[in-house]
Amino acid sequence: MRFLQITTAGAPVSGPPDPEHMAKVRKAIGEAIESGRMLATGGIGKRATSAARIIRKDGNVTVEDPPKEGADSGGWMAGGGYALTEYTSKEEAIADCRKKLDIMGDGTMEMIQVSEMYPVPKNPAMPAGVVPYLSFDGASEAAAFYGRAFGAREISRMPGEDGKRLMHCHLEINGGGFMLSDNFPEYGLAPVQRSASYTMQLVVADGDAWWDRAVKAGCKEKMPFAVAPWGDKYGQLIDPFGVTWAINSPPKK
Repeated sequence: MRFLQITTAGAPVSGPPDPEHMAKVRKAIGEAIESGRMLATGGIGKRATSAARIIRKDGNVTVEDPPKEGADSGGWMAGGGYALTEYTSKEEAIADCRKKLDIMGDGTMEMIQVSEMYPVPKNPAMPAGVVPYLSFDGASEAAAFYGRAFGAREISRMPGEDGKRLMHCHLEINGGGFMLSDNFPEYGLAPVQRSASYTMQLVVADGDAWWDRAVKAGCKEKMPFAVAPWGDKYGQLIDPFGVTWAINSPPKK
């Protein structure tokens, strides 16, 4: 789910920004971009001098200027910012807004769900590289779980003819394609074998955050997340569907 977040300060900003506060803000933005939750962000000015509203009513077009600055006027909007964000649910988006306000201080965050029509993503159905394709009993539940555990973004899905099972579901995890479906034994599709030797590998910059999120969602530790002999932090988890996930975080330079 994609949301436009508009933030307005609780009080007019006076004086230069506090360096310690700005460092916390930059750190939070960097972590949000790295996790894939934040797609774009920037500042919003006071909209009191160069802004305008263009209104069409009954065939007539009028231009409305913002109210003049004064004791009781701050234009149409006080200074603040915007962010285009992506979450697996509205509840997750609200929880993250609470964390942002804890860092920012008093203010208001308006959250509006948006969808994108143009430009059309380039080859959304043709991910590059080798794409894992797994089958489960309960593919829809698995897709929702991977959203919570690994920040999966759903690209597309195709319901089965029975209206209950998924014939196909295309997810994107950490920039890579991941596909799954329900079991269709009538077509010869075998389910995931819990004893099979395969691993879903995730190479990420902030392995601790990925690990903590997956464990919180319901994955179980298979191999502790720790510094490996080759220098990276590495560990393995097993999800409720019997799939092993390895998280590999290269050392920070």
